[in-house]
Amino acid sequence: MSVLLLVAVMLGGAGSWQSFTNTNFINDIARQGDRLALATNGGVVVLDQERLVVEQTVVNTDGLPANRCLAIALDDSGNVWVATDGGGLGVVSFDGEFVGSYRPNDMPARLFDLAWDGERLLAATEAGLYVMETRGTLLDFDDDDIRQFSVARYPGVMSDRVLSVFVGERYGVGTNVGVAFVDRGFQDWQTFRRPHGDSVKAIAEWGGELLVGTERGVAVLEDSTFTPVFQFAAPHAVYEIDVAWPELYVATDTGLFRACSLRSGEYQRVLGSDVRTVLVGDRIWAGLGAYELSGQGLRYSQTGQSWSSLAFACVASAYVSDVAFDEESGRAYLIHYTSNRAVTKVNVETGVVASFAGRRGLAIQAQCDSEGRAWFAHFAATGGLTAYNPATDSWIELKWGNESGWNIIDAFGIDERDNTKWVYNAQGLVVAIDSAGEQQVFEIPGLVPPPGGGYDFAFDKRGRAWLGLTVGLVEIDYGGTLHDPSDDRYAVRTAGLPSNEIRSVATGLDGFVWVATPQGAAKWDGTRFRVYDDDNSGILSDNIYRVRVDASGRVWLLCDIGLSVFDPVSERWSNYTPYNSGLIANHEGITGFYTSLEIDRRRGVCAIGTQRGLSLFRFGSDSAAVSGASIKVYPNPCVLGTHTRIVIDSLPESARVEVRALTGRPVAELEVDEGLHRAVWEPGGVAGGLYLVVVIGPGGRRVERVAVVRD
Repeated sequence: MSVLLLVAVMLGGAGSWQSFTNTNFINDIARQGDRLALATNGGVVVLDQERLVVEQTVVNTDGLPANRCLAIALDDSGNVWVATDGGGLGVVSFDGEFVGSYRPNDMPARLFDLAWDGERLLAATEAGLYVMETRGTLLDFDDDDIRQFSVARYPGVMSDRVLSVFVGERYGVGTNVGVAFVDRGFQDWQTFRRPHGDSVKAIAEWGGELLVGTERGVAVLEDSTFTPVFQFAAPHAVYEIDVAWPELYVATDTGLFRACSLRSGEYQRVLGSDVRTVLVGDRIWAGLGAYELSGQGLRYSQTGQSWSSLAFACVASAYVSDVAFDEESGRAYLIHYTSNRAVTKVNVETGVVASFAGRRGLAIQAQCDSEGRAWFAHFAATGGLTAYNPATDSWIELKWGNESGWNIIDAFGIDERDNTKWVYNAQGLVVAIDSAGEQQVFEIPGLVPPPGGGYDFAFDKRGRAWLGLTVGLVEIDYGGTLHDPSDDRYAVRTAGLPSNEIRSVATGLDGFVWVATPQGAAKWDGTRFRVYDDDNSGILSDNIYRVRVDASGRVWLLCDIGLSVFDPVSERWSNYTPYNSGLIANHEGITGFYTSLEIDRRRGVCAIGTQRGLSLFRFGSDSAAVSGASIKVYPNPCVLGTHTRIVIDSLPESARVEVRALTGRPVAELEVDEGLHRAVWEPGGVAGGLYLVVVIGPGGRRVERVAVVRD
């Protein structure tokens, strides 16, 4: 295993957020002195090129408007300017104290390239060429003059889809239909349609001659036409051209090419793979792409003959298909639904990240058992279950033959009471594997394997298993005797559901079962479903992917536009979106962008998996009283029929809470939500009267009285 460093920062406010992204897909490099600034698919990386040490990693929870960064530029003061894909223009001050957006209401959301000319910044955008006159006050945006050059008013731009900008004796403007050159006063436009292909993503100057890079290769301007000097046999992308006189470097999707003479025709490939950017100085720096979700990091060389690699500390892949918490150790395991079998391990308390190879690829679900082992369910005929044991650094495998529909796991869950693993497979069977490895097969009528995986099992206090599928909510009551089928009882519940597709299921402290569907959430109370949708509740959206319940009984619902939290005690909703929190945004409009939801109940941490990284939300309060002197019990009295729960709030760290009768007889031992520092008692089954709430904490024992009244 290789231990990596933290690539996350916090955002203040109600709770705190961290973003774990992948920064090894590098789109652009800028340099000033010994500092390299890199635009990556997972944020901005500032690197000391001499010591090869990362000085700063900037992501959305720092204030960066988007994590997917396409271009980068440094001004004369060392401030970093970032062209993002979906968030407009971002700015990071030289000292890192300011990170934010540049006048977001005045800039397009998608920018492709940036270039500085003194106090003037040129930006290639999806809405034309933008020119910002900073008037020498680089970080004071209010007095800037912004000019937009679009085809409607300036036909010389040729297209509103501007892909590249160049600063020389004249400005160069590369578009998807050709290139234009214009004087600094933007009066005299010279246009070249299809100079050597259509899209001009690279413009450079070699010995006073202007060059463009297109999907056909590289061409030089001679008199009034462009002449090819480097051609592809088939179309390929040219991303950047850099000149270190007399050498010329061309970054393409098939590698990095070098020529010692412009017209020699001898372009040597000095580096393979998908090279997105090149910067030549004391060293040759090449930023690689290759794999959209993981990238290949940075390469550097003194001569271009031998190369060294530098990979940054980050999650193994931007696609996080599921997250599992080991609450005892504080580890979170991230799996990435990719063929490289990657697993990322995050220590929630320290922020240290480690990546290692899983046993098999196509892992789609993860969960930890009570012994600290991380189990992975695979959606493949050769998949089945694998488990990683950190105590022995070893793996466990469970397969049903070399290749079988039994190994295609559509739904997965672990009963925490006895570490029984439950799967529903593509053969339409439910299989339970107990802690001794003995299996029990349940053939339940009416179940149909869904077309994809990722469905849930959940378990209630009575020992029943609940399964969400595309046919409704499945109840499996095995009577507490897993291997005795004589007392088994099954039910598939659909009446009253907003949709028969149950993507996710969770059980609450009150015994209710919550389900997530594409058309809203629903709660099964043992008799009927109560539906929660955007018409009758405070939920963000009806299109819900995942549901979980925390230690205080709050219900967490992950939908297509964010996270909704319902507190049954107060009956209030809290909503978190990329616009009011540090949740990673779906700027690219990816379907199913938010993939997974899990809660560390002990630490009060919520993990949201996305297709562009992990969002970690610490929702626990930090105001717990050490002595427990501020403990609150409410409502008091609790009038049954009007109230259903009693909250014991503001508990000290590591508290235990018991409820006793006045005689001292134990009534209940409550689960403490250590994140929120509270416990919840549901007194529905007790007689009316006075009860004692006993709180045992580091500062000693405290007793509060609470009245239960039956109306």
